[in-house]
Amino acid sequence: MILSKIYYWLHDKFSKPDERGEYSAGGWHDAVRRKVLSFCSEGKGKILEVGCGEGLFLNKVAASGKYSYVYGVDIWKDILIRAKNRFKSGNISNAGFVQADAVSLPFKDNSFDTVVCMNVFFNLPSDDLFQQSLKAISRVCKNGGEFIFDIRNSQNLLLHVKYKLAKYYDETVKNLPLRTYNYNKVMTSLKECGFEIKNREEIGFPYNRFSPIFVIKARREK
Repeated sequence: MILSKIYYWLHDKFSKPDERGEYSAGGWHDAVRRKVLSFCSEGKGKILEVGCGEGLFLNKVAASGKYSYVYGVDIWKDILIRAKNRFKSGNISNAGFVQADAVSLPFKDNSFDTVVCMNVFFNLPSDDLFQQSLKAISRVCKNGGEFIFDIRNSQNLLLHVKYKLAKYYDETVKNLPLRTYNYNKVMTSLKECGFEIKNREEIGFPYNRFSPIFVIKARREK
């Protein structure tokens, strides 16, 4: 279809050259990763990425040397293999990858100084799974640790149109729900799981409460 061809042309055009062809490539995906990386500027200790994909973000984090060890989990075995190969080719040894989902993280309580989750929550099929994921992340995050993530904003009307039409131009979405979130409800869920918001920045036009993407930095207070 013409719509599909236009979409993939734009997708490649706005993807970084060294990421083209990767499942996690794309302009918005990369913008979220860059913003989350900037929120990790004072990083230390151990970091976990929930839904690490091919390791595009963790590779940059490991190269920065800010964290003593980086971990990644993802539900897809084949994509974890790509992440491992990326680290192997870069001779990066302070990393570990585990196949797991966001609601059953296979780590001890208070294991990580920082937990990040990018370009993941809009693929969860329900609010209940989102809440379960927050609880699991809170459990493995240390007291005083940071949780950095993004949501797709329900107040951006263009997102509703984009996601409704996605099945006609993007074969990768298949049965993914492509959900948006109410910011205030997310803040309530964070507080219920022991997090306190510290910062929020917008990605995409317009740069206000109607922005398509919010990147949020929270701190675990209890």
